[in-house]
Amino acid sequence: MSSRSSSRFATAAAIVLLMVSALPAQATTAAGFQRDLVELLECRASPATMQAVTTALRGARYGAPQERPAHLQGWSFTRSGDEEHATTLIDMPVTLTAHGITTHRVVADDMGFSIPVDAGQRARIVSGNGLQRRSSTLREPFQVWSAPAASGRPSSAGSIVVSSDGEGYRVGCDYPGPMQDARVPPRLRDTATASDMGAALECRADDAAMQRIANMWERVSELSPLAWPDNVSAVAEREYRVDGQEMPVMVITLEQPVALKGVAATSLVLAYGGYIAADMGDAPLKAVLDATGLGAADRQAEGYWMREASREASSGYTRVQAFSVIPTDGGGVLAGCMTSEVRSAD
Repeated sequence: MSSRSSSRFATAAAIVLLMVSALPAQATTAAGFQRDLVELLECRASPATMQAVTTALRGARYGAPQERPAHLQGWSFTRSGDEEHATTLIDMPVTLTAHGITTHRVVADDMGFSIPVDAGQRARIVSGNGLQRRSSTLREPFQVWSAPAASGRPSSAGSIVVSSDGEGYRVGCDYPGPMQDARVPPRLRDTATASDMGAALECRADDAAMQRIANMWERVSELSPLAWPDNVSAVAEREYRVDGQEMPVMVITLEQPVALKGVAATSLVLAYGGYIAADMGDAPLKAVLDATGLGAADRQAEGYWMREASREASSGYTRVQAFSVIPTDGGGVLAGCMTSEVRSAD
């Protein structure tokens, strides 16, 4: 599943249609319709304008060409991509200018309506609007630049969004309403705090904190970057080498650091089998060991340091948590908590 997957023009348009309950009068002139479309693309459109534009374009896309209104004659609608990457390319016989960019093309997908931009235009828009980048490489390289949550903009206003698109980029809008509300399932809305992550790294998180961390992980691995928790800027697969062995993990990059035994870290490492750690970045191994209090008695034969933190017996097995510091073959240091289950003796 792609971060931009499982949505078609019809789905995006249908969701936008839910944003208001009454059908407004549609623009009847080419100039009026183009003005409304530019307002929609520049994040200035009212709900009524959004519905009018979406209704008109959806009708033109799926209706008979001869039944289109005069201002939509000559517009072409082409489905692009496969089932997982469906978009509709809308090519116009006239140009429009939005965000200072003149174009013949509008793109419709699960993120709404947008226009293509090149790298220079993307950089100008990102810089001019103070957008924050989020990126994912779990399924394909993908980037989104969007407004930080605490942007100070009115709650009713749309916000500019730039996203990667193969060789190029698109600029569109993120409007409040059903599309935003439906972005994060209710069960995933309670997500991890910096305190939760620090506690988990130190083997002292309770079940509620671990559930919030699980919610965070599900959001960054399964949902669009627009649905990620505010503190997450990137998610990627990575392989560390430890004592010559490969250790595949997922790495979450944070906007603001978390503290592990007083040492700041901005990369959270998650591995199958119950391991959560922080990539300590440039911190020397000795500094990490000193901060965590691990010493010669905790050194394991395999070349890492580990100390048991807790042991809990439950119906046939014992859950053991151990704090560890692991030097990688590349010169880095991982520090965090290992959780394992051991069958209880009969």
